[in-house]
Amino acid sequence: MKFGKIFIIAISIFIIAAVIFSGCAKKKAAPPPEYPGWEQYSYKHFIFHYPAGSYWGRKIDEFSDAYERFLTEDCDFLAIEIPKDTINFYIHNDPEDGKKLTGRTLPYFEGNQIHWDRRTPFGFELACYLIDKMNIRMTDFRVLYDGLATLLDYSGNDYHHLTYSMVETKQFIPLDSLVNNESYSRADSLQRNWEAASLVAFITYNFGINRLKMLWQSTATFDKSIKELFGVDMNKFQEGWLRFAKKSFEGIDIKEIRFDSSKTSADSSGVK
Repeated sequence: MKFGKIFIIAISIFIIAAVIFSGCAKKKAAPPPEYPGWEQYSYKHFIFHYPAGSYWGRKIDEFSDAYERFLTEDCDFLAIEIPKDTINFYIHNDPEDGKKLTGRTLPYFEGNQIHWDRRTPFGFELACYLIDKMNIRMTDFRVLYDGLATLLDYSGNDYHHLTYSMVETKQFIPLDSLVNNESYSRADSLQRNWEAASLVAFITYNFGINRLKMLWQSTATFDKSIKELFGVDMNKFQEGWLRFAKKSFEGIDIKEIRFDSSKTSADSSGVK
């Protein structure tokens, strides 16, 4: 009996030790890679890595200042705290060289590393990194994820204008196709991202980021979610979105129709 108790205690200690060791092992993140001929520049929440003598390396003061601003503005928009982790941001001159160095297609983020190449809009991969920090259930609707990341890409594009230009040229992807992940994946990537960003901007501008997060986390179908959260069917919701986008297309200052995001005013949101 005594031996049995000792054996049980020994097994218990072993299991506890294994759990503690496993937990500690998971907390250890892989150190950021260092590449030959690359330089580093630390600024506030970032460590920037770049090839010596590269264009953005020569302008790293401007580049780092811009990214610190992007980080602050994005976190304000997403209603999250600025991450405490230092972000290791890799500036790759060439996507093929970047793929050889990393073994992955650029751009991407992993842990606290962002690998960016100059083909990609400045803010896109940072937005993906921050979306992951919202700590909410991943959305079932790909259009919302792509739309939010594209909206925060700092490309300077007016996605409402681009969306309504597709209405004018009869290339518009209807909302019911846009929210279907299969048909969304088959659509032209550039055009679907324009519309996705416009849709997310319409929601957040008129109803606030929290309403978007509620839609984001919904496990119901998109049409049911729209009915529950906005009080209209998909057709009415699309009509309101396109009226909103049209104002940008026609050069009307949307600020004139902005309203309290806690309310769903039909006159100002375009949803009736």
